Amino acid sequence: MITLSLSGCSILDDIWPGAESSDVPPPRENLIQGMDYDTDITGELNTRLRNLIDESSALLNQSERQPATPAALRRRMEDDVGRFRRILRSEGYYNGTVETSVDQEAQPIQITIEIDPGKQFTLSEYDLSYHPTVPEGDKVPRTASDLGLEIGQPARAESLKQAETRITRLLSRHGYPDAELAEARYLADPEDETLRAEITVNTGARARFGRLELSGLEDVRESYIRELVNWPEGATYDSREVERVRQELGQTGLFSSVIVDRKQDEEQDSSQAQDGSEQPQPGKQEDEKEGEEVPVSAEVIEAPHRSIGAGVNYSTDDGPGADAFWEHRNLFGENEKLRLEASISRSRQQAEGNFRKPNFLQRDQALLFENTFRRETSDAYDELTFDQFLGLERSIGENWTARFGPRLTLTQVEEDNEEDKQFFLAGVTGSAIFDNRDDPLNPTKGLRFSYSMTPLMSLYGDSTRYIINDASASSYLSVLDEDRLVLAGRVRLGSIVGSSHGDVPANQRFYAGGGGSVRGYPYQAIGPLDEDDDPEGGRALFEMSLEARFRVTESIGVVPFIDAGQVYDTSWPTIDNLRWAAGLGLRYYTGIGPLRLDVAVPLNRRPEVDDPFQFYVSIGQSF
Repeated sequence: MITLSLSGCSILDDIWPGAESSDVPPPRENLIQGMDYDTDITGELNTRLRNLIDESSALLNQSERQPATPAALRRRMEDDVGRFRRILRSEGYYNGTVETSVDQEAQPIQITIEIDPGKQFTLSEYDLSYHPTVPEGDKVPRTASDLGLEIGQPARAESLKQAETRITRLLSRHGYPDAELAEARYLADPEDETLRAEITVNTGARARFGRLELSGLEDVRESYIRELVNWPEGATYDSREVERVRQELGQTGLFSSVIVDRKQDEEQDSSQAQDGSEQPQPGKQEDEKEGEEVPVSAEVIEAPHRSIGAGVNYSTDDGPGADAFWEHRNLFGENEKLRLEASISRSRQQAEGNFRKPNFLQRDQALLFENTFRRETSDAYDELTFDQFLGLERSIGENWTARFGPRLTLTQVEEDNEEDKQFFLAGVTGSAIFDNRDDPLNPTKGLRFSYSMTPLMSLYGDSTRYIINDASASSYLSVLDEDRLVLAGRVRLGSIVGSSHGDVPANQRFYAGGGGSVRGYPYQAIGPLDEDDDPEGGRALFEMSLEARFRVTESIGVVPFIDAGQVYDTSWPTIDNLRWAAGLGLRYYTGIGPLRLDVAVPLNRRPEVDDPFQFYVSIGQSF
């Protein structure tokens, strides 16, 4: 039986008994003529071992840097032998051997290292002991399976080291924040080719949460923060709760710095030191079950609550455009957000005012009040619209968000030189969104799906009633290291049911074509056209886009893409007679998102309707 006493150190740092470099007979200096050499590493090695050994070998990886002296070459070979033996042990090959030979007459000098890994050792036992003893009812790891290990599995250092880390992490989740590894002994039996683990853990005092102490608040109300984090005072200490509070405070956007950690009760320590009273010890009858109270402090630094921004864009079909916003993220001291936005282009002017109050009536629920005023002049219609939405938004699970509420729309629409039509529409909007993308501005992996349904009916003016359904999905996949290539795809489906084409206001119908739709075609130009080739819109929509986002350098990227889409007069898309476009984009990546230049060509161009190409300049990915 061979004992490897690690005491919490990495297994890779152990010295294998009897494996000192002096056991390897070094080649005599007078046998080596010149420092030009070749290395041959032989042995029945699996792919994992072969890769580890090749990647670690100085003889192989530094062959172009020839040693200056025979002694330097000898040291390089001895270092490799030591590394190889440590690799064998780290992978569980404790009976492995490494032998060397040198052919000094060969030109260049031939160095041969023969490795016999032997049989891989397996884990036979995993003994875990706690000092002081942990009560039976405590949810702490007690067996190998509790740590993700299985008796009989290969005795690799990596899995054993991960298990050591899991022990203290799991203890910190179940009332023992001061737990630490006291000793880790691994006993190898060369005859049985097995490894037994003996792990000793100092648990420290059992603890429960005390009061959460907040500091650094200025304009943010303390009552709101306490309601937000819902601190579990008196509960068994759980490190996940500490991390949860840190994340929730950080996600508010109210703070530039958030530090949440245990707070040492200095006053208590001082008083006990003065009166000589005994410190509470784990294992005492009174404290063993409840544990000592541990206060936690949350220190924050408030970030600026107001911001302002502006941007510009340009497209061939709509010319130059500009947008600006002003935002306040703590309007009344409880993270209320008010955002005012305005955008202007040749054909469209729009102003928005949106208010959001988080944690309205209950946690993970927000009150929304959204207002939009829009004026638009296009070949399809001229409109003047005021739209209001008042509703609730709720988080469902980790990635789902739902919203529901009434909507009022007052709109005046002129279509194809006809008389103005006025509508006062009332209805409700319900929507659901799934989003697990890694970055909303420049996603490299994940999925976003959304669906909304809006039934509307006219309360005043022209009579109509219909239901608008709109669904879209986009997916992202990184296929090269460091996100050098990201494949992105988007699909959108739309449907209007309940009224004929003419009874649906022109500005409520679906249109396709342009920078946010099918690039390469004029704005709203895809779909049914009247006798003057002006868009009529439709009751159904299909769009799709595929992009390959190559990142050439840290700041420059190129994006070949294909778009397709069609608008239909029927209530449901048939996904035929698609208009296709292809193009190439250029991206310049910044800290606030990529700057985008896209040039697209219609592949089935209509000579009297479509231009030979379109280009678009804006901020952010196309989807």
